[in-house]
Amino acid sequence: MVKHVVMFKLKDYPAFNERQFKLMTIKQELDGLKDKIKEVQSFEAGINFNITPNAFDIVLVSEFENIGDLNKYKVHPEHVRVVEIIKEATVNYAVSDYLI
Repeated sequence: MVKHVVMFKLKDYPAFNERQFKLMTIKQELDGLKDKIKEVQSFEAGINFNITPNAFDIVLVSEFENIGDLNKYKVHPEHVRVVEIIKEATVNYAVSDYLI
């Protein structure tokens, strides 16, 4: 099995409501991927509540049967579409892929 973990840091949004809307939109888009991409074994997206300044805002933890399935996920049109939405709203991300 392969674990795929990605953490996203949102841009600074002056209005709290706008920030919350972006967070919820990204989470909903990520949550929608699990039913659209057959290679996904498990998929969990969460919004961070830790207020530490260096904490990331959204975390995605997903599992795939093998590296080939992870690679198929990465180029799947639905994933590519969601990545573009995330890029528009974020300033930084961190990713880790490892075997379990």
